[in-house]
Amino acid sequence: MDMQKTAREIGLFETALNLVSVCDSSDVQAKVGVSMPLPDANIMMNIKSIAEWLVSFSKKKYLFMTPEIALAEAMGKLADHNTEIIFMVPCDMDLEAKNRLKNNLPNQLKVSVLEEPFFPGDFFPSNGMIVVSGYMAGDRAMVLADTYRLVEHYNGFLGKRAFVPYCELTSAYRYDGWLEVGQKRINISWRTEE
Repeated sequence: MDMQKTAREIGLFETALNLVSVCDSSDVQAKVGVSMPLPDANIMMNIKSIAEWLVSFSKKKYLFMTPEIALAEAMGKLADHNTEIIFMVPCDMDLEAKNRLKNNLPNQLKVSVLEEPFFPGDFFPSNGMIVVSGYMAGDRAMVLADTYRLVEHYNGFLGKRAFVPYCELTSAYRYDGWLEVGQKRINISWRTEE
């Protein structure tokens, strides 16, 4: 199974939730551990904490560079029902994957899918923020190649661009297929409390 493809289709946090129950398996560690960091056992608490953190910005629109279903569900329990979440998907994502995503959107608040290169309407620094997901490798924000391309494409947005890691590594290890997002592209990051 291609875990990076799965993460691209359902988000890193949903993928991490699915993996956390089987991470003790040496087979899973061998297969998954070569393409992405394995999630921490406390991923569910981190999702709740990240959702609270994002909602605390009181934005009306959140543009996610990956379809983070688990985060959207958690935010739906906390946010105002007028809050909108937009999942940006790459233009080369296959039609079947896009349809699966559209059929499985959280329903606690307004969630939509937008294909690159389009920009959401009425999305301004005063009412919106961009959310980028990946993992932290030391102080380096690492994202999948598609996410990197999306971050570069939407780098003209002058509002908050938040990085939310599903996993934090103490070393600066870079997995194959992941790229570092420069600090100029991200202006705020969530970190676990020490």
